[in-house]
Amino acid sequence: MRVRDVLAASLALALVGGAARAGGYSVHVVGSAQTIWTDNLYSVPEEPSPDRPAYEAELYHQLRPGVLVSYETPRSVHNLSYDIEANVYTDHTEAWSLQHIAGWRGFFITSPKSELGVAALFSTGDLNALATRQTASDGTLIVQPGGTSSFVSIDVGENLNYTATRELRLTQGLRARRFTTTDGLGTETDGIEIGATGGVDRSWQYSAASLQLATAYVTLERVAEMAPIEATDQVNASTTLSWRRDFGPRWTSMIDGGVTSIIPLDEGNELVIQPTIGAQVGYFPNWGSAGLAIRRAVAPNLYLAQNTITDSAIVNAWLPLPWLTDDPHRPKLSVQGTLGAQRSRLIDTGTGDIESGFDIFAGDVAVNYAPRDGVTVSLRAQHLRQNADESAAMEVLSYVRNTVMVTVMGRFPDRLAGEVPLRASLRVDRSNVTPVGEEAAPAQAPGGAP
Repeated sequence: MRVRDVLAASLALALVGGAARAGGYSVHVVGSAQTIWTDNLYSVPEEPSPDRPAYEAELYHQLRPGVLVSYETPRSVHNLSYDIEANVYTDHTEAWSLQHIAGWRGFFITSPKSELGVAALFSTGDLNALATRQTASDGTLIVQPGGTSSFVSIDVGENLNYTATRELRLTQGLRARRFTTTDGLGTETDGIEIGATGGVDRSWQYSAASLQLATAYVTLERVAEMAPIEATDQVNASTTLSWRRDFGPRWTSMIDGGVTSIIPLDEGNELVIQPTIGAQVGYFPNWGSAGLAIRRAVAPNLYLAQNTITDSAIVNAWLPLPWLTDDPHRPKLSVQGTLGAQRSRLIDTGTGDIESGFDIFAGDVAVNYAPRDGVTVSLRAQHLRQNADESAAMEVLSYVRNTVMVTVMGRFPDRLAGEVPLRASLRVDRSNVTPVGEEAAPAQAPGGAP
């Protein structure tokens, strides 16, 4: 698809969006336009190599037209979306790329005491473009292959909350996801995870204790040219006990600990048992949120098709700035940011040994201006450093990448017929969840208005 085809699609979506009706459903044009400068277009080391792209700076543009359909009934909300992401490079026309993203989120009130959330997401395209889709306050660090990679991602999930009593809440969840990549060196990865979770949460006035059980079937396969096929089938099982405490209406803390087991299904592989631990502090004003999380986790990395142990410390925030508005619940200016470091080590399921791995350091900050509802202008700067140990048994490359981007994004009409409420909450009193039937805070700010 050429750029003019993307522009034609944008015009068609605008005509559809103009036909949006009030009432039980609405149709919206959504989209963004970005101008991006990066000093490392292909996320590769600075040293030249004949088997990978050159280390080059580039100015490029990203167009992301899409459509969003919202539908609401007295007991359910549905959001259906599809968008196309086109990356148009100034000097490297051969690197022009497209990405397709389609998703559905649903929310159901299944009884006076229970709620059900369902989501499905499909995306495909160029893996190198994913860094611009995450918000600056996303707070997620993931080891990714360097260079350019095509990918296909499928992610389906379900979660059910049942409030047995005012103090006792039960949760249940299911998830299935698959992630495949093919890079410029001919290396292919395929990761599949199908899992279930169950938990119980007991709260008091200011504190809460919860127990979470999880299990998943995982298959990881990696095929590299001139190398044997690496494939692993396993069952991951974990138990986590956590304690949360509210300190006033704005501050909340949590500590948790548990154990994760990687149970091999292939003959000759070794059982792996590792402890997990974490601590978190959250700040929730009337609009936005901020937090610090320190964590040790054990999980498969589907980008690499490898099991990993990660130790991380991450600070993230999305907070309002006091200028240009008279309503603190609807700020026109806001700042987002993430600052974090992570150490990821690979687990050899054949021997049970913990191998060397990767270090990630990231800094990401954005200043947003919302001149009107449904329109946001953002200036963002991002620094990402990924260091691979010399003995890491993979072709994942070390690289440093600095990126600056200017973004204009919007939604027309700006008001949704119904929006899936935000239900996840660190707070014991759950004061920062989105009330059913109301929109989230402007620009989907975390925390939202109480």
